Amino acid sequence: MILSILFAAAVSAASASAAHSASAAPSAKPAPSLPAGHPTVRSPRGAGSPNLFRPPADTSDEDPKLPPGVIRVELRDPLEHLLAHRTVELGIVRQSIAKGDTHEHRSASTDDAGVVDFTALDTAGAVAYRVTVHEDLATFAATPFRLPTDHGMHVVLHVYPVMTSLPNTVQIGARVGFGMELKDDRLQIQEEISFYNGTTAAWVPRDVVLPLPEGFTALNSMQQMSDIGVDAVAGRGARLHGTFPPGNNVVQFSWQLPYSGTESLDFEVGMPPATRYAIVQSAAGDEMKLEVAGFQDAVARSQQGERFLITEKRLDDNEAPLRSLHIALHGLPTPGPTRLVATLLAALGLASGIYIAMQKRDKDSAKTNAKRDRARILDEIDQLEVAHAAGDVGPKTYERARRELVDELASLLASK
Repeated sequence: MILSILFAAAVSAASASAAHSASAAPSAKPAPSLPAGHPTVRSPRGAGSPNLFRPPADTSDEDPKLPPGVIRVELRDPLEHLLAHRTVELGIVRQSIAKGDTHEHRSASTDDAGVVDFTALDTAGAVAYRVTVHEDLATFAATPFRLPTDHGMHVVLHVYPVMTSLPNTVQIGARVGFGMELKDDRLQIQEEISFYNGTTAAWVPRDVVLPLPEGFTALNSMQQMSDIGVDAVAGRGARLHGTFPPGNNVVQFSWQLPYSGTESLDFEVGMPPATRYAIVQSAAGDEMKLEVAGFQDAVARSQQGERFLITEKRLDDNEAPLRSLHIALHGLPTPGPTRLVATLLAALGLASGIYIAMQKRDKDSAKTNAKRDRARILDEIDQLEVAHAAGDVGPKTYERARRELVDELASLLASK
């Protein structure tokens, strides 16, 4: 819960930074190196501002002028010129609880006016549609929709030139947020990259890997409507993939770092290209400290009764982008005497139980004794499961205790 709260704050701060960076950026920068045929764009903010391109919106609107079962698609370039003779794909998903989802694809080309119609389509509520165009290595797609029953849909989709490397320009920048929380024997990290593309070209990264600490696990990319995200690269980190068109693009993912119970934990993480703002937050106990090399001192804040630490850094446009962050957590909780006493008492209780069981086995019949031991072991397993579900027993202790109980039960059954 606290991790979601922290990361929501990180995202909000990063978004605010995006607007600040765009408005404050100077115009005296080298012209960006963009793809051949890339259109010239005037600054939407007037003299004294960089050429930040504001992309036109893609739309998927109901159109009463179109008959039912029709999807009309218009393809446009960044400057709203219609694109003729381009292939458009229509993805169709039929949803069924009984049969599962089925997928179908149709394709057609735009005419001289940059328009294509898909006709005789199903208007049932269980059918969804998505319009897609592939340009070089890039994919441009409209938001999925369902067809109304009494008229058609009109889709406007923009297609951009493609670049695979980023120009050195203030038109491009990234903000990164980290939210962290210690979970028993692991540190849970949630990361969000807000990548702003102020050019008129779409960026398709080629083998851009964000280095993660050695031993990282459980990398999981959040599902999004677009094709952007990350893939785990064993021993290296998270590889960016997808199409980053003009405008703001957000990538969310999480990963874990093993924690052995030491008082301190430090690690280094890589940043995406053109990172000019970063914010790091962590859920924290009263004695915990957060340090990020080169950042201001972390400050403590409280949200919904929980304490957390936060630090951030914003770069000017004349500073080199952030390449990596060195993060350190100090004052982490370590196993104290209470846990050791509890472990000792549990061990004594187990030894006592074994001794009593052995005494009873000498006095009772083998059949009665076996039933009693089996019931005891099953009851201990049930109690262990309840304690684990309540969070009173960590995963390592749980696995070890459960394995011992299962082995004891197997030995008991084998001796019958």
